[in-house]
Amino acid sequence: MNLHQPPTEAEQVVDLASPPVDVVSTFCREFASVTGSNPFAWQKELFTTLLHGNVPQRVDLPTGAGKTSVMAIWLLALAEHSKRGMAPRLPRRLVWVVDRRVVVDQATEEADRLVKRLAEPGLAEVREALAKLCYLVGPGDNPLAVSTLRGEREDNREWSGNPTRPAIVVGTVDMVGSRLLFSGYGDSRRRRALHAGLLGQDTLIVNDEAHLTPAFGALLSRLADQIRGKHPFRYMLLSATQREACGDVFPRNLNADLSNKDSEFAKRYRAVKRLHMKAPTDKPKDEIRRLALTPNRRTIVFVRSPEDARNLAAAIEKEHDGARVPVITGTQRGYERDKLLDDAIVKCFLSKDPPRPDAPSCWLVATSAGEVGIDLSADRVITDLDTADHLLQRFGRLNRFDETEGEAYVVYSTKQIAGDKEEAKRLKATIAYLKSLDRTVSPERLREQPPPKEAMSMMPNLAPLLPWLVDVWSMTSINAGEWPSRPAVEPWLRGDEEVSPPETYVAWRKDTQELADVSVADVEEAFEYFPVLARERVKQYTQKLCDDLKHSSYLDRPAILIAADGEIYADKLGKLLETPHRFRYATLVLPPGVGYLDSNGMVDWSRRTDGLSEMELERYDVADIPGKRQRVRIPGDAKPEPGLRLRCTVEIVGEDENEEGPRWMYFTASVWNLAPPSQQFLQEHQRQVAGVAAELAQRLGLDESLVRIFRWAGEWHDKGKDRPVWQRAAGNHDAGPPLAKSARFYGRDLGGYRHELGSLLDAESQLPPDFTPEEHDLALHPCEGAQVVREHDADHGSVWTSTESTAGRSRTMGAH
Repeated sequence: MNLHQPPTEAEQVVDLASPPVDVVSTFCREFASVTGSNPFAWQKELFTTLLHGNVPQRVDLPTGAGKTSVMAIWLLALAEHSKRGMAPRLPRRLVWVVDRRVVVDQATEEADRLVKRLAEPGLAEVREALAKLCYLVGPGDNPLAVSTLRGEREDNREWSGNPTRPAIVVGTVDMVGSRLLFSGYGDSRRRRALHAGLLGQDTLIVNDEAHLTPAFGALLSRLADQIRGKHPFRYMLLSATQREACGDVFPRNLNADLSNKDSEFAKRYRAVKRLHMKAPTDKPKDEIRRLALTPNRRTIVFVRSPEDARNLAAAIEKEHDGARVPVITGTQRGYERDKLLDDAIVKCFLSKDPPRPDAPSCWLVATSAGEVGIDLSADRVITDLDTADHLLQRFGRLNRFDETEGEAYVVYSTKQIAGDKEEAKRLKATIAYLKSLDRTVSPERLREQPPPKEAMSMMPNLAPLLPWLVDVWSMTSINAGEWPSRPAVEPWLRGDEEVSPPETYVAWRKDTQELADVSVADVEEAFEYFPVLARERVKQYTQKLCDDLKHSSYLDRPAILIAADGEIYADKLGKLLETPHRFRYATLVLPPGVGYLDSNGMVDWSRRTDGLSEMELERYDVADIPGKRQRVRIPGDAKPEPGLRLRCTVEIVGEDENEEGPRWMYFTASVWNLAPPSQQFLQEHQRQVAGVAAELAQRLGLDESLVRIFRWAGEWHDKGKDRPVWQRAAGNHDAGPPLAKSARFYGRDLGGYRHELGSLLDAESQLPPDFTPEEHDLALHPCEGAQVVREHDADHGSVWTSTESTAGRSRTMGAH
């Protein structure tokens, strides 16, 4: 039996040769309900395209066209399939990828809006249609899951907890790409296979601003060629500045949207954006400063480095008494960046309304990190010189909604365009291109006259995606110590290092000092249940970070390094720095006060912090989130009650080994909002799991033979818990009926016994005789605690397929 048959020709086309008028009118009504605006013509066209099961791989739309509405369009097309009783021709998971998101992720806001609107009475039909596709825990559950691989939602696991539930996942190139290749940055080994399976099957990946991440776009194309099956992997490259001239681009033209010159789309398309090329100067920073200090409504200034941004913001504040200038850089901590959402100055730039004539001037200073992922709109943009693809992103922040008239100033130096180096050539080509635009950078002009290839940033060298590499990455149970030569995945995400140097994330936690002295297994468990969130992290370039730390005064401080492959190393900082290759795409966790963290969330490693007060040290650690997760350090046998679910405890060795030492206790909200675990008998648990497994398989559209396999696996998956050693650990000392769950579990009493392997031994001896060899393997997989079945088909290559089960760590089963 081939579990991954490619769709037949009949399956690939929805039986709607051309959608009837009532389908389109219903879409317009529902679209207005979920987005708050009537659809543009291109949005209606995309809906009908998706309704037929076709996903355009390249979508070329101008600034201000409402690209994030692709999420709503996908969701309504998916619901329409369900309404008509058709098997969905669209993936049930949409993953939105945009690089260098900084302050606000418009995609996350759009997804959150969809969830809230789906609960309204006017969208009951859409909600019910989506609910038919999935298995829901409770009757009041929303059928749409939203997760991000950053921020406060990044550990909610809604998207991975229920594979039948339509989901929107928002992430960066690194977060999504590494997970696709079985190497999720920050993931434990037990989650890597699950994430790869769910991202590689029944998923549409939308790569926003794709021209900025060409290596990732090439990876998506190669994966689409390899991952086939009934629910194949799809992708969409979304950009206003396509790198390649290609005839297969959606939409073919914008005539329908531009036919009414007074439409909102036409106004944004022809918004006034005047370009001013400043004469080359030997001191571009001084010229940018001179321009910026002149007050002029809403001004965004783009500069080269975070230090330049911080210095310019301070100069503007000094020149204009009472002014406050927010800063946006890629080296800010997520916590400080996210707080900018509530900043009154930033809100002026997020408004779609024209500024009042009497409104005071305001400024925002950013590096290239402010180019994408935020709907800023300014009356004036001042920028240093960069390649055309980056400058066009910056011009997109100017008069974005046709609410004003925009002025763009480009400042550059003679040194930047001198010589024959590749960068100088591209910058010279950019200047020539800008001068050819006749002093206007409206979306209309830029679409009619796109930049030449020589004016774009340099394409990275792309690594070939060979089948053996996927085989290697998929072996997630092998750790780095056992396989140090396992290839790193970053060249396939970013290309060569010359174009995109490796990065490291830094976070601060008050429990670092004590965690660095306990066993690695305990540290792994603490970070498994209490992962480092994006709000905690500061991004640094790896080489510079290591150089700065080697020359700092912090080498004797304890630190924890979570490597890109999930391995954890705890030691003095100086000792960790002896293996700098481990810092690539890793997360470095430090005690508060290591490095000076300023009010912008930017760190200075050269500044000493010996005299910081307790209050100043408190702001380093932002890992706790009220009502969602919390750490508690308690002495002895105290019992804190924070109101959340206890996930793990790390015991610290005290000075007196005869007395119980202090403990760090980690609490999080319950998965799917379930109540804390209580006693449940094994027979009842296995019956319930079998029913859920069968329904999940049915909702996923699997055939009856597969439904039977998953039901059987559910019946046997926990049989190994009936051993006396496991029952004693569960507190069942009375030889009563075997338990599957108990209010408190004493894992240390297991002595190395793994119930998953015990279940496997029992299940293997009871396999139904009519199962084929391939069905044998699939049926036993959940019993092993595996998360992903990987197969190789002679015709279709490597295939990613997810199954709903829980992975256990690979340990040797004791003789119990």
